[in-house]
Amino acid sequence: MTLWRPIAVAGLLMLPFGCAGDTAGDNQGTIVPPDPTSTATQPEPIEPTEPPVEPTEPETTQPTQKKPSIEIVSAPIGGNAAPTEEGYQCAEVNWLGRTPIPDGTTIKIGSPKLVPEGVFTFDQTGCGDKSPRCTAEIVWRSSGFNPCYVGVKQVTEGDPVELRIPAFAECATEADCQKSLEGENPGSQITFTPAPGSPGG
Repeated sequence: MTLWRPIAVAGLLMLPFGCAGDTAGDNQGTIVPPDPTSTATQPEPIEPTEPPVEPTEPETTQPTQKKPSIEIVSAPIGGNAAPTEEGYQCAEVNWLGRTPIPDGTTIKIGSPKLVPEGVFTFDQTGCGDKSPRCTAEIVWRSSGFNPCYVGVKQVTEGDPVELRIPAFAECATEADCQKSLEGENPGSQITFTPAPGSPGG
């Protein structure tokens, strides 16, 4: 009985050492997972690239280039001024400038004038149903040219009266403007001749 106790105690003392050795051996092959909070081992996230934002403002338009233009006091015009009864007359106004009018050229006329004033007064009655009347709304182009009409009535005796119509041309080139308002007979070739005797006398 006395000999058995020390041996048993020695065997019990060896058990912890054997267990410790096995645990250490198992830990040598264990892989430690990385710390998810560590910034040293985490790759930087790649942010997705977005397409450039299209501008919402309208694109600035280029300034419109001003076309050459020319203005004259009396356009090159001509036409018959036929007298009618009771002192009325009507003139058919035709273009005497460059014919045909060049492409890209627009000719606008102004309000007719009588020189000298006082012998006749404007009165479209003398033209009857002839139209259009020569007003500032008339525009002449190469693709659309029609004569216009001016009516007058004699109010007193006097010398022949010239019909003048100002003109404004806008052209593709400056040379076209110069040539368009030129003619063999520049200026107005239309006159109203008063009848002898005082009207209504």
